[in-house]
Amino acid sequence: MMVWLRRQSLGVLQSAVLGLFIFCCGLVTAAESKTPPDKSDVRLLIDISGSMKQNDPNNLRIPALRLVTNLMPKGSDAGVWAFGRYINMLVPLKPVDAEWQQNATEAAGKINSAGLFTNIGDAMAKSSWDWNSPASDESRSMILLTDGMVDISKDPKVNAKERQRILNDILPRLKNAGVTIHTIALSEQADKELLQTLANETDGWFRAVSNADELQKVFLKIFEQATPRDSLPIDNNQFKVDGSIDEMTLLVFREPGSPGAKLIAPTAETISKDTVSQKVRWFASSAYDLITVTQPAPGNWQIDAAIDPDNRVMVVSKLGLAVEELPNNVLANEQISYSVTLKEEGEPITKPDFLNLVDAKLETKYRGKENITPLLRDASKGSFQQVFFAGEEDGVLEIKLVVKSPTFERSRTHAINIYGNPVMADLEQSFAVDKPHFIHLRVTEDVVDIENLRVTGQITYPDETSQFISIENWQQPVKIEARQFPEGGLYQVDIKAVGQSRTGRPFTSDIPKISFEVEPLEGFAKPEPEPEVKEPEPEPEPEIKEPEPEVKEPEVKEPEPEPEKKDPEPEPEGAPVNWALWLSVGLVANILLIVLGWVIWRTIRKKTQSQSDEMAQELFSDDEENEEVE
Repeated sequence: MMVWLRRQSLGVLQSAVLGLFIFCCGLVTAAESKTPPDKSDVRLLIDISGSMKQNDPNNLRIPALRLVTNLMPKGSDAGVWAFGRYINMLVPLKPVDAEWQQNATEAAGKINSAGLFTNIGDAMAKSSWDWNSPASDESRSMILLTDGMVDISKDPKVNAKERQRILNDILPRLKNAGVTIHTIALSEQADKELLQTLANETDGWFRAVSNADELQKVFLKIFEQATPRDSLPIDNNQFKVDGSIDEMTLLVFREPGSPGAKLIAPTAETISKDTVSQKVRWFASSAYDLITVTQPAPGNWQIDAAIDPDNRVMVVSKLGLAVEELPNNVLANEQISYSVTLKEEGEPITKPDFLNLVDAKLETKYRGKENITPLLRDASKGSFQQVFFAGEEDGVLEIKLVVKSPTFERSRTHAINIYGNPVMADLEQSFAVDKPHFIHLRVTEDVVDIENLRVTGQITYPDETSQFISIENWQQPVKIEARQFPEGGLYQVDIKAVGQSRTGRPFTSDIPKISFEVEPLEGFAKPEPEPEVKEPEPEPEPEIKEPEPEVKEPEVKEPEPEPEKKDPEPEPEGAPVNWALWLSVGLVANILLIVLGWVIWRTIRKKTQSQSDEMAQELFSDDEENEEVE
């Protein structure tokens, strides 16, 4: 018995039409979506429990925290809390400015691993005391770093109760207030299930870090999700500064032990950590250099350091990008709408002469594959838009927006987690006559609201009949029954899932088509028909064709006496008539008749003419005789 399972995709034409339809819908959706808030509010929670001595022996939380606080955009609100048994406000919640960043850099040095417990619940509650209702004018983010589990007592029951308080009380309040929670697990002992739930329920990022050396780049990725900033595209460690830029902050990663980075300005001036200038602020760690330059000179700049794809040049300028908010987590094959508007001093730029010179594109990377997609300009709104689809498997989709014109360049970096299909189907094939096949459905409950999930579809049987499917109740394991066909044949199962994510975002997902073909069960195989024995047909005799006579021009000959007519010999019965020969004979006979008639006519005419001449001669002679007699 053999079984084949295969997935089938839409036909080319169907895919093209569907893609065009979704693309058009996506443009409408992007146009109607709200603009992103201009202000960010970020709360950072850092674990200082005693277990950090083992999981972060070099205290790499310090440079990671300094990286984030120094990249924080000016004007946003931010604060830092350290937690063990007690909660300590390490950096007060205030609007970010140069003074706040200096205080945060100094306060990060106080991070240690002296805490006795891991009081995650109080850290979340006390740091978000004012987040009780949603606010449309700001984006709210919480970044939680821990290496352990909820631990506030030596009594496991107390810890379990506290864990439930986080899930049942604190999380719903933060979710209702529009807070996105990003979580980082710094050890295998961390409560990954809790941290992942906090992130999934609020459309946040969850990352498990096995080595503290990875913290800087993980913090950078999460920071860009929480507080997106405009950047300059870097090509081979070179970038272009335009006159609208008031300040730029460079993040340059380097290998431990390597020399510090240097900057080469358009004037060929070299700027280093030792450069003394009121316009330059330089912070260096063992893993990166962080350089802020105010009023940078316009022109081409160069970074003198090893090339790293995570290097950044973030800018504050009069000319900026307003990108519609993107989800942090999507399902496989889910549609993503992207829209960006250019702004000058906060106002959208709609001048066609300016926008016609702008080239906008998306550079995406997913599971090792890179792609470039151009953005389409919407002249009526002065925006650039595109619709594309997430990948088909779990992974991270990295998106880089690049906007260029003859006078300026900008970029924006995003990353989106791609989860698998919301519903997975497993086949249980039956080999018994009285038992049907079963298709078991599994739901990805981490990202799907199971109460609002509906699955529809149909099964097509080997006899081409159909059975329709509609499932809404997921309180128990769900399986679809497909009746048995002992004679075997091809089954096809089409399923579509419609519902909401855990964050309330609606989705529609086509589950890959499942087909399976089974052989007939024992005793039900159709007998193979005996091959017909046919008598060999006689080979046809080759057809002998008479050569066609050549048609020559007839020669005009004196008529000959007609030969005696003889009765033509009858043709043998069944002999084919040679029409070409008979036509030729008829043609020659007609020509001979015409010539014969012409000869007879000439003879008769000559004879008549002779008689006429004799008669005229006689009359003439008679007239002469009469004249003589007179």
